[in-house]
Amino acid sequence: MAEPIVHELSLPPDVIASGGQEVLRAFIVEGDLHVALTNAFDRPAVWGRLLVDVARHVARMYSQEGSALRDQALSEIYQSLQSEWSLPDDHSDTIN
Repeated sequence: MAEPIVHELSLPPDVIASGGQEVLRAFIVEGDLHVALTNAFDRPAVWGRLLVDVARHVARMYSQEGSALRDQALSEIYQSLQSEWSLPDDHSDTIN
């Protein structure tokens, strides 16, 4: 049986230059999200700021690729978060 192929992203240039602490790693496996986390913050609220910052990076990516305006992408992400937030938790075991 062939070894599974894992597609990983490159490290950001600032991490290569200065080092850093990885706090979140996410993969899609057969359509499901699998994450590895480390408790790097004293308060859960810091995760909220981190997730908003990630959403802004995602919106900027779509804008740079030309597939959506930054504000449009950010609005879609926000609307999706609101919609998903109201759904019941799936109690997924995909978090390490």
